[in-house]
Amino acid sequence: MKSKIEYSINEIIATLKRTSLPTIIVEGSDDIIIYRKLEEILSEKNISTLPVGGREKVLALFLRRNEFSNTKCAFIADKDVWVTTGVPHTYISDCLFFTEGYSIENEVYVDARLRNMIPEADLYHYEKDLDMFIEWYALALSRHLQDPSKRISLHSNQVLDQANRETLLELKQSEMYPKGLNEYIRKNYMDQLRGKSLLDIFNRRIKICKGINHNNRTLFDTVAARPGDRINRIFSKVCNYI
Repeated sequence: MKSKIEYSINEIIATLKRTSLPTIIVEGSDDIIIYRKLEEILSEKNISTLPVGGREKVLALFLRRNEFSNTKCAFIADKDVWVTTGVPHTYISDCLFFTEGYSIENEVYVDARLRNMIPEADLYHYEKDLDMFIEWYALALSRHLQDPSKRISLHSNQVLDQANRETLLELKQSEMYPKGLNEYIRKNYMDQLRGKSLLDIFNRRIKICKGINHNNRTLFDTVAARPGDRINRIFSKVCNYI
């Protein structure tokens, strides 16, 4: 009996076999906010943008692209932890495009210049939030790279809660804290930190200091209206391929 994920992928492949439109395959509903702009740029080519429900499906479809080779497809996916470990050779292709940072949220963070929105008086507290989160994230990521079942997706509020710190940072027997990884992530946090966490930390601090309730879709809308260098770099690569 086929799993739900396998069946969903087979349905998508069946759809792609029937279309004659060049298709850009992306992860999900938030991504489509950004990539609708790409549809506008390529409107003369009458392309279609298809959100398939996650990174795993994008990569699975890429690996099975020979099954719908009559349809020209470009695939766009988050780099995820490959931003740290490197993209495996299997996924290096002229039709598969990755974010420069961990995820599309990282590109939104950079293009929207969100750090510049934090008032000068609150930057110390914002940097402290980042340091505290990265202290946990480096440990969580080191464990995740050894065992992918280990979570790196805890919400920033949970990680930054002082009541949770001792438990979250407790080392296992013979385990050493990954200081080098911490330093590397801190120096390159705009790319290396998980994108959703990066936006959560920003939203948390901007609510405290300005009383503004941002949400990720609003930030995506802002960048979609005026893409910056990160998003335009993806657009340019896809346009050149299509």
